[in-house]
Amino acid sequence: MSLPPEPDTLTPAPAHSSWGRRAAAIYLTLVALAFVLLFYELASGRRGLGSVALSVLTAPWSAGLALVAQALAPHLPAGVLRALGFLLAAAAALLNARILYGVAARAERDARGAR
Repeated sequence: MSLPPEPDTLTPAPAHSSWGRRAAAIYLTLVALAFVLLFYELASGRRGLGSVALSVLTAPWSAGLALVAQALAPHLPAGVLRALGFLLAAAAALLNARILYGVAARAERDARGAR
């Protein structure tokens, strides 16, 4: 008696997925709004939810970024550290958007029954 073949779970996500594009676009819009809120808070000198929203949206990478920022804080001026934080947060958001695209694209592929 032979075993049935295992499903191919490591197939790449479809390159052109409407679900993936939509999910990534919505996510990146939320990240952009969190950045705008954060910039507004920095400009007005108030503290608010901008940094919290950005941390939640860039999870799990934000925890590692916070450790990097703590290690670099004594050695860099505040402006350079802030710019580096924005760049790292944007990179984490782009990585999360790519992951979200892949998850949504695979869900679309599975929902349509295509292989």
